[in-house]
Amino acid sequence: MIGAEGVGWRVGGAQILDDVSLDVAPGELVGIIGPNGAGKSSLVNILSGVTRPSTGRVTLDGEDVSRASATRRSRMGLARSFQTSALFDGLTAGENVRLAVQGSGASPITAFRRAGTVGRDRIEDLLERVTMPGSADVLAGDLSHGGRRKLELAMALASEPRALLLDEPMAGVSAEDVDGLTGIIGAVRDSGVAVAMVEHHMHVVLGLADRVAVLHHGSMLAVGTPDEVTSDDRVQQAYLGEAL
Repeated sequence: MIGAEGVGWRVGGAQILDDVSLDVAPGELVGIIGPNGAGKSSLVNILSGVTRPSTGRVTLDGEDVSRASATRRSRMGLARSFQTSALFDGLTAGENVRLAVQGSGASPITAFRRAGTVGRDRIEDLLERVTMPGSADVLAGDLSHGGRRKLELAMALASEPRALLLDEPMAGVSAEDVDGLTGIIGAVRDSGVAVAMVEHHMHVVLGLADRVAVLHHGSMLAVGTPDEVTSDDRVQQAYLGEAL
């Protein structure tokens, strides 16, 4: 559904990514791990269209989208979240979701015309999907950090994406919220969405991912099942540690 083929990204004299290839199939979750500075978020930015690769190409459902904008990729069925929460804190959770639904797959003019046409049932369905029933009238700014992460997922799912990129969705949330978010993301994958997730919570990645991709110094060190990756000597030395 979404893939990188020989992707490289250079900034000035620095090679951030070098010949990175990765694919994610429908209904598959690929966890992307690696030390800080390995290039994980840079890869997500390239896959989503925020950044254009210096070399290689990005595909979405078999189509080359390397030069396509993030907006174009969104309309083709790609959604993503960011490391830092990006919500309208002065609006309610329901209003945030309403805006996401209005704008999904639409031009600015179409989105404007949709204003007020998004039904309450649609908003409630999306909030229930991320285990936030009855929270439509709660201000986004009053939500816990875990609640904010769930709301971001609801907004990402508003476009009914076929591929979903998640950049550290568990960052800063409580252990209880980690478990809840893990269940939500697993359900999204099980619904047939292709999911690529950057995450530092190793128990989440190893328990949830169908495959794990390990980036190191901007290159793909290993890709395989959780068992294959954790038993790889190169991965242990570079990231996981000899004890594991």
